[in-house]
Amino acid sequence: MIVRGRNPRHLAVHIVNRVFRSDSYADILLDEMLKRGDLSRQDSAFLAELVYGTLRWLARLDWILKQVYHGDWPRVPSMIRRTLEVGLYQILFLDKVPHYAVVNETVQIATEEKGIAWGRTVNAILREIVRHPDSFSPPSVESDPVLAISIRWSHPEWLVKKWVDEVGVDRTLSLCEANNKRPTLGVRVHPNHANRERVLKAFKALGIEAHPSALLDEFFTIEKAKGLVFSEPFKRGFFTIQDVSAGLVSHLVDPQPGERILDLCAAPGGKATHTAELGKDRVFVLAVDHRFARLQQLVENRDRLKLKHLYPVLADGRFFRVRPVDKVLVDAPCSGTGVLRRRGEMRWRNTERSIPELVLLQKRLLESGAESIQKGGILVYSTCSVLKEENEGVVVPFLENHSDFKVEDARLFVPSDVVSDRGFIETWPDRHGCDGSFAVRLKKVK
Repeated sequence: MIVRGRNPRHLAVHIVNRVFRSDSYADILLDEMLKRGDLSRQDSAFLAELVYGTLRWLARLDWILKQVYHGDWPRVPSMIRRTLEVGLYQILFLDKVPHYAVVNETVQIATEEKGIAWGRTVNAILREIVRHPDSFSPPSVESDPVLAISIRWSHPEWLVKKWVDEVGVDRTLSLCEANNKRPTLGVRVHPNHANRERVLKAFKALGIEAHPSALLDEFFTIEKAKGLVFSEPFKRGFFTIQDVSAGLVSHLVDPQPGERILDLCAAPGGKATHTAELGKDRVFVLAVDHRFARLQQLVENRDRLKLKHLYPVLADGRFFRVRPVDKVLVDAPCSGTGVLRRRGEMRWRNTERSIPELVLLQKRLLESGAESIQKGGILVYSTCSVLKEENEGVVVPFLENHSDFKVEDARLFVPSDVVSDRGFIETWPDRHGCDGSFAVRLKKVK
């Protein structure tokens, strides 16, 4: 990635452009950039704000830009579109920099990238928006709820329509609004290395304010990381960065010392390491994943947390069999609709046509996990999706075809606030203040 200078605005344009040009993930690109050490802490934070904010509000930004640009928007060079989006995000959502300064910087970036003519075009577009800020209100929810929510809260129309059909307009509004709030960061304390008080003291020394989770005792939330992963307590394995919604899944597995547990989609290891910790590092966890780079991350996490009985396996979970095991976790690849507040690019990367393909993969993984379970064993299926197709739509047909499995009520293992009437874990960003997720515990009874 060729980037001129150290200007956070220019860097943001390049990162957002690369997200769409190469299917890269924003957080990975940001990590690569920040590891170079070229930016101050303040500029690093500003860069992250620009990247995540632009991706989060992209639909609203593009809706306005398309109204002002008198031409074929898709034919505008991608770097100019990204430049306009990053510039307009600052104008609409950031108030510390005067609009004229934002416009001037954005025009300079466009000129450097694509020449004077495009610089003039960018200048005209942004100045028109600054002169008439009240001319670009989205349609009302009453007149067209799907379009209005899609524009106002920057979600793809197909996804908004699904949610409106499944949970209604009011809940869809609430969910989309929650997805556009800056998320807190979840932290899980490693009970074998540190207690809550010790970790709180370490956070205080780092200038980090932590709040205990209302759902699980070993979890906290923090507002800002401030170099958390470079801190000595993190390196020593006192804690792991993980949302509490993911922690609920490991509690549903309910690992007991001496058990053999298979995790079919384990990398980068959040649930696998948590499972090992809950089993007091006296469970045998076989952690399977088909992505070598991600499996390397799992090994790094295992070693940092000093877990002795977590074993990585490079394999495709659809075809991996091992017997006998006591429990199998299938944390299936999914649309990620429960983590849109963290992963802005996921909104635009998924399409309505991609969901059926994911469902087929999820069903295959669940079938594979079932084949490794003996009578009396436990099969846990989970996703970070809030789409029924990927959750009940996978589990209910499985149960219809497998009379030897039955649901065990999640209330036996986690707080009832996050459990549905059918005994499934269901978390929602707007209701629980954490990522959206789904999980079910199935016992093989014969």
